[in-house]
Amino acid sequence: MISNCIVVTIGVMNRHKKCFIVGAILIIISNAIMVLIVKPTPDSQRFCPYDWIGFQNKCYYFSKEEGDWNSSKYNCSTQHAYLTKIDNNEEMDFLRRYKCSSDHWIGLKMANGTGQWVDGAKLKKSFAVKGSEGCAYLSDDDPATARCYTERKWICRKEIH
Repeated sequence: MISNCIVVTIGVMNRHKKCFIVGAILIIISNAIMVLIVKPTPDSQRFCPYDWIGFQNKCYYFSKEEGDWNSSKYNCSTQHAYLTKIDNNEEMDFLRRYKCSSDHWIGLKMANGTGQWVDGAKLKKSFAVKGSEGCAYLSDDDPATARCYTERKWICRKEIH
């Protein structure tokens, strides 16, 4: 009687084992087909973090809090980002549209009429910067300067990854 139970049990296990192996092979084949059919492109795997907005292969964060220029720069660095740079007129329009009515710090420091971005690049004369103080912010019009200890919101920027 016991030997009959063992034979029946072994027969059932072999059937289940065969089903398991066939099922595993079918899953592997279907996954391989999906990879070939729906091959992810490099762009499809790129994204911005939650609460950030994507534009021109970059991610932007518009703060809700306020801080001085240095603390704003620090807050961006904790997000593996930097205070935003403005590379072109399209980017300027985008930033103005999303900043709403508040002034926001940007990553530009001014000294003796010349500007330098936080990444070390020199300011090109593609737009005017109003004022004669040390730290730049984006107003409703053009970028302007203020004393660096003034409290404002800020805009961080980083590459999409």
